[in-house]
Amino acid sequence: MTTLNDLHRSVRAALSSGRVGTPVFVRYLFHRAIDGPILVTRLACITAVVRDWLGQPLERVYALGSLESRHITLTLEFRGGPTALVTWVGGAGRGAGVDLSILGNRGAIYHDAGTSELWDEPAQSDAVAPDQGLRAWIERALASRRPEGAGAQP
Repeated sequence: MTTLNDLHRSVRAALSSGRVGTPVFVRYLFHRAIDGPILVTRLACITAVVRDWLGQPLERVYALGSLESRHITLTLEFRGGPTALVTWVGGAGRGAGVDLSILGNRGAIYHDAGTSELWDEPAQSDAVAPDQGLRAWIERALASRRPEGAGAQP
């Protein structure tokens, strides 16, 4: 059975190969029935993984949605221009996994969860564990409902 960390490592390997050139945009959509504070930890883990893939410091976070609405989207802006959308939907989606698109300046990577069965580890990544600063940054963006800049960047 494939794990989420396996998917993340595969993407990292594909990006390292240079086949897509420099990554400039990531869309990471995941469906999970998550409640409480674990959600912000999961969002921080995914944000850290995306930051690692893009290889640039995060400069701005903008959050829309809420735990109550069962939908949150983070718009992430990175130094040098790359951007990302990280979206959580708190209901059942197609399959049990992640829909992912990564656009580079010479190609793209796609993963559609479809009917795949990705085993869901605890909200940690073997690649990049988020620090409390990144988690707090996402919490501020969710609370303020406006872009939060890199002043308190982790």
